[in-house]
Amino acid sequence: LKLGVRPEHTARVLATSVALAGSSGGGAGLCGLRHGPIPQTMAAPQRSRSNSQGSSGSRSGSRSDDEEEPPVTVMRAELVRGHRPVVVSEVPVYVALRDKDGRFFEDKGSCPSVRYRWLRGPVIKPCFFHPHKMSVIRDVAKTFQCYCSKECFLRGWHNLPQHMWGTKPDENEVEEPIAEWVEVASTRSYCPSQQDIDRPLRFDIIPLLKDGRDSVNGGMTITTGTVIPTPKEARTRRMISNGGTFNAEWLSKQFKVMNWNVLADLYATESVYPYCEKWALSWTWRKHLILKELKSMAADIITLQEVQKDAYDDWFRPQLAEAGYEGIFQQKKREPIFHRGKYTAEGCATFYKTTRFKRVDKHVVDYDKLSATEVRCVMPDAASAERGLQRLSKGNIALAIILEDQHIKTSHQSQATGPNGGHVLCVVNTHILCDPGSADVKLWQAYLLLQTLKQMPINNMPLLICGDFNSTPESAVYEYLRRGSVRADHDDLRNDPCGLMKQLLPLRHSLPMATAYETCNGREAQYTNYTEDFKGTLDYIWFSPDALAVLAISQVDDEPQLAQETALPSSTRPSDHVSLVATFMFHDAPPESNEAQQNQASAGARSGGLPGSLGGGMGGGGQNPYHMGGNNQMVNGGGHTAPGSDGLYMAGVYAAQYL
Repeated sequence: LKLGVRPEHTARVLATSVALAGSSGGGAGLCGLRHGPIPQTMAAPQRSRSNSQGSSGSRSGSRSDDEEEPPVTVMRAELVRGHRPVVVSEVPVYVALRDKDGRFFEDKGSCPSVRYRWLRGPVIKPCFFHPHKMSVIRDVAKTFQCYCSKECFLRGWHNLPQHMWGTKPDENEVEEPIAEWVEVASTRSYCPSQQDIDRPLRFDIIPLLKDGRDSVNGGMTITTGTVIPTPKEARTRRMISNGGTFNAEWLSKQFKVMNWNVLADLYATESVYPYCEKWALSWTWRKHLILKELKSMAADIITLQEVQKDAYDDWFRPQLAEAGYEGIFQQKKREPIFHRGKYTAEGCATFYKTTRFKRVDKHVVDYDKLSATEVRCVMPDAASAERGLQRLSKGNIALAIILEDQHIKTSHQSQATGPNGGHVLCVVNTHILCDPGSADVKLWQAYLLLQTLKQMPINNMPLLICGDFNSTPESAVYEYLRRGSVRADHDDLRNDPCGLMKQLLPLRHSLPMATAYETCNGREAQYTNYTEDFKGTLDYIWFSPDALAVLAISQVDDEPQLAQETALPSSTRPSDHVSLVATFMFHDAPPESNEAQQNQASAGARSGGLPGSLGGGMGGGGQNPYHMGGNNQMVNGGGHTAPGSDGLYMAGVYAAQYL
């Protein structure tokens, strides 16, 4: 069908649409504007031609082929969440059958009374403006491009420059864009190949009669969206240095830390993220993007939140083991949730490069268990304690592991030393409660965490506390961690329904803490969580500035980049959170013979600056390295750089090659 419109009005439009229902050979149908190959999550009953010889040769018998009922009937068949298949990832399909006794059961490929087949359809190109969307309109009169909506078509018709127009198709292709479906597999499961890209797949479920012939009754057919390739290599993210003089010795001493809330599949629902394409929300797509970003950063330590237990076992642990990581998982203290046919739970996972670090110990900070003891000590009576426990018991945890550096040995008795003489480091991975109305619970969990860390078995041990704290830089949690106390008139303390904060105040701690991004940048990352409902900073990499120096941080995308597809997650960014990456090294011990030098080095350390006398760091102020122009000394040549550099060494070449 061509849309007959007058030339003075608009272009001829051809809407290419794959027929969702067809007989064995398949085919393509044509329809009008705004229609297209919409994937079906539920399939309608389908009549299938028999492919057995002689099926129509004999008409004798008490029942014709059309009337004969198969032993089983397909009652339900669906793709997982309107799934768009991804190359090399098995297409997830649910099939429910019913036998003649009325028993319903799921078939995972073992039922002998049904057969399956996969067919590949014609090419359907993506939208010119939105490559992550399938096209439903093709302009065959002017731009010769494909579009996902009438709005995109009109945008292309009126605004697309001529040098971006496509090639005029052959007249035959314009008149008859019909292509046959080709069978590609006869199994229940199928992993798309490169040949399937930009093509829909059709899944036929065909019941068999007792004599093995195909039944024309009781079957179903599902048509998917077009197949998409596995995600490209991860986006390059520039590392921005802390400034100061570059020292080549740091290259062998530094280690990189990456923190990321990867968004559990449990929570990646269309109701929460309605702006995200269904296929981009699917775990089969997101897991590839997540893994590519993890591998591209090549961090020595990785802390992840919202990792499902099944995803850890089936994906993260084996995939990262191939890259040289060892991992530890700790799920939250909550009841498992039934999800996609099985019970599962999510929690925190920490990975480390075995070539650099060796695990010495592991601790689990169970906030609920600690609360049961602490609340009874601070609350005045049993009834108040019980109310407090009900409010505080949320199942959140922190996973702490003690790692020993296998490369860098300690040089002073005051430094925390491992069994083999190397520096030791306590890496904490936590996910604080999300509820915006429970600021008191968040602060309570931060309090319990630091109380636990004070009791660590090794003295002077450096801390790295990474995670999703669900707290902005203006929150009481941030103020408590950063400054060691919380103002009594802080807004977050106003909501204290159980009187917990009243009993704890004044709330103080003595552990020196700083964040990697504020130290390097003078402020936190602008966004670490970017959705339609919330845009702000919730994730941090905290560290002990007395013992560790932060050398660089990864640049976080600015708002125009994050908003390319409305918000996160998107087809190129698999989580609603942004990963944070920072590079550290251990401070050298101050010379014992010179007390003045000790004090100077200590002051530099507390600012989170660079080691020793090589620069005091930026602390909480200084220029903003994100702005690579103007008065930035790294750009204008005022800063020290490596020999032969162009003034961008510390923020550019150094970052790309060595951090």
